[in-house]
Amino acid sequence: MPDDKFEQLRFELTRGGVAQVYVERTLLELSEHYADLESAALAAGFGADEAARRAREALGDEHALAAAILSRRELLCFEARHPRVANCLHSAAAIGAIPGLPLIYCIEHRPELARWGVAFSLAVTLVGGILATLDWLIVV
Repeated sequence: MPDDKFEQLRFELTRGGVAQVYVERTLLELSEHYADLESAALAAGFGADEAARRAREALGDEHALAAAILSRRELLCFEARHPRVANCLHSAAAIGAIPGLPLIYCIEHRPELARWGVAFSLAVTLVGGILATLDWLIVV
């Protein structure tokens, strides 16, 4: 089976929610089975193109393979098997991360915050100096 067929099968399985470990294992087994079928056809005396065609026919259509794999719920990842629970866990994890968001923001934007801090300090100093001068002028 050509690699593009395996990539299409990989895409369908991943999109269907099959756990990545099962996707990789399935594709490895299919490629080994395809190689065995092709070498058996070559040993039987068929040409390379005919051997590849026979191996493809013996494995079957990639859509049928994907449908057979997707029908087995135990191969699906947790998020595909239990979407509501997974959504609640993702929400809880996001809420747990909220107190750390300002710290993460400050770490990621250090140069901008340093420039802002210097500009703010200069502005406070300038305005404070102006107000102190006005206060001195009013009192005198």
